[in-house]
Amino acid sequence: MPTLLMRLRAPMMSWGDHSQFDHRDSRREPTKSAVIGLLCAALGRPRWEPVADLAALKMGVRVNKEGVLQRDFHTVQDNMRDRNKANTTLSDRYYVADADYLVGLEGDLEQLTVLNAALRLPRWQLYLGRKSFIPSHPICIGIVDEPLLPALQNHVYEHRGRKQPPASLRLVIETNDGTDIRQDVPLDWQRRRFGRRIVSTTYYQPEAICTFPS
Repeated sequence: MPTLLMRLRAPMMSWGDHSQFDHRDSRREPTKSAVIGLLCAALGRPRWEPVADLAALKMGVRVNKEGVLQRDFHTVQDNMRDRNKANTTLSDRYYVADADYLVGLEGDLEQLTVLNAALRLPRWQLYLGRKSFIPSHPICIGIVDEPLLPALQNHVYEHRGRKQPPASLRLVIETNDGTDIRQDVPLDWQRRRFGRRIVSTTYYQPEAICTFPS
């Protein structure tokens, strides 16, 4: 099956999957809920519409550059969680800084063609986890006629900076069995209901490398 490739790169990104109000976590790579939310924004699909068609896409991530996990300390005044009085709430909000990801979505060609067009001309603003985290690189790469794993492995790796290219790149791919279970498949945005999926993590040495001067 064909695969739609996306490049997610920005100074700051956030990939929470089990956050609470006063503790907002972030994974080290994009979650499926974040990617589907990105697609919904590109399509102009509101929260009350179903997303089962997007959740059915098989997703994989190649980590081109491992980011640095950072933390923001927030103070929220006049928080109205208690209806009787306004409170001040302290919260920790984590994000990944200076990371670079290649995301692949495997599915039906007709559906991927619609998504490809939407990403190139989005209806709503696209952001990476928070509205202030704007992409620093065009998101849409295009559709390749390869299944998910070889599509991620064969896409050229862009190396920048003075350091040597990494010995291997991390791949996080959806699979049918395993022990790494993620609860980040959106079922109902309004009710905040999420389903589970299984992923496997492997490493491989990129063969196609494009080197840019620092």
